[in-house]
Amino acid sequence: MDFDRSELDGKRFYYSFIAGAQKIFDHYNNLNKINVFPVADGDTGTNLASTMRSIIDTAIPTDNIKVTAEALADAALIGARGNSGIIFAQFLYGFSNEIKGEKNLTIEAFADVINKAVKYAYEAIANPVEGTMITVMREWAEYVYSIKDKFTDFNDLIATSYATALQSLKDTPKKLEVLAKAHVVDAGAKGFVLFLEGMIEFFKHGELKKLAVARNVNKVKEFEEVVHDEDTVITHRYCTEALISFENEDPANKEKMKSLIENCGDSLVVAGSPKKLRIHIHTDNPADMFFKIKDIGNISYKKVDDMVMQSDIVHHRKWKTAIVTDSTCDLPKEFIEKYQIHVVPLTVHFEKDFYLDSVTIKPEDFYNMMTESDVRATTSQPTYMDFTNKYNYLASHYENIIGLHITKHMSGTFSNSSKSAHAVAERQNKDIAVFITD
Repeated sequence: MDFDRSELDGKRFYYSFIAGAQKIFDHYNNLNKINVFPVADGDTGTNLASTMRSIIDTAIPTDNIKVTAEALADAALIGARGNSGIIFAQFLYGFSNEIKGEKNLTIEAFADVINKAVKYAYEAIANPVEGTMITVMREWAEYVYSIKDKFTDFNDLIATSYATALQSLKDTPKKLEVLAKAHVVDAGAKGFVLFLEGMIEFFKHGELKKLAVARNVNKVKEFEEVVHDEDTVITHRYCTEALISFENEDPANKEKMKSLIENCGDSLVVAGSPKKLRIHIHTDNPADMFFKIKDIGNISYKKVDDMVMQSDIVHHRKWKTAIVTDSTCDLPKEFIEKYQIHVVPLTVHFEKDFYLDSVTIKPEDFYNMMTESDVRATTSQPTYMDFTNKYNYLASHYENIIGLHITKHMSGTFSNSSKSAHAVAERQNKDIAVFITD
């Protein structure tokens, strides 16, 4: 295949992206096992893999680098999960935004764009911590910028830059004490280096037909369990995320959002554009936080993970088999915690808003709304992707999984859970069985 090796076009960028995503699919189990910062909840790999899956399932390649980059960035913002996933999405947004309409990127332009894109990632994080993904991004981008004038071959430039990214990854424990104590590198940073490794392999000897299969297949390799100390303090219990769009494309939207929620917890990341924002925060009161932002824009996505439960799975797993159900079970919180039962919430729709059942709305608020309004609340079952993310995460920590749901004649929940379980079981070679409670 003939192409100008001094430039990067949209299709080569897209297929190199798929190769990078495939590397994360191959290694996400290992990323989960070395995840100790900011919380040792063992989900960094799952979150990055889910982010990548959303991107490559949505974006379509074109020859134009600007168009392709914008499509990838938009898909990343919509599908991003977790701290690292949202930071990566913001880096992609910065990359796409800094391309000034060029159809192809020269080496010089590419180096300039990625250098500026790193600044977007830093600006999205309320309190950037060195020794994490952003450090590796920055040191890699700075090195690429410093050597750009020495190369006329784009492939050679990227291949040469890998050693700097790898060294930056190895140095993360020197910059972050919690990594040094656990004898691991940062999981998000390793995910970024794996992504670069996949891209470089494509640039060196990629085959498009083989890479195209990555849209449908993601094999998982087994890794030895990484043992680390359980000394991470969980300051706020729930990892909370949302996607908000705005009618007015106002550059001040990001600062307005930060000011509304910055006191709700820590690990705050606000990524995206003036038109669409993705937020991530660790908080003890997801319902209160969502109440604060309910009128600022249109909230189209919510996610809340219990990091105490996730930490217990990593450090104090009680069973070899995970039990999964949905929120129609109405189990007491104490029972769920005692037996480490994993609940996927239904969505409650009320007027123009929606809530995650028993998670992002307090019972007293729900009953007050029902009393004061003539509108009836409706519910919708968890989606296929809701169950896929849950099963992927649990499969990296349990030997097998059982799903229990209400009768399939009353809800589509069983169908979504069953289809997702089958797909994850095949990819991960795990026993996952789903039953109805008739």
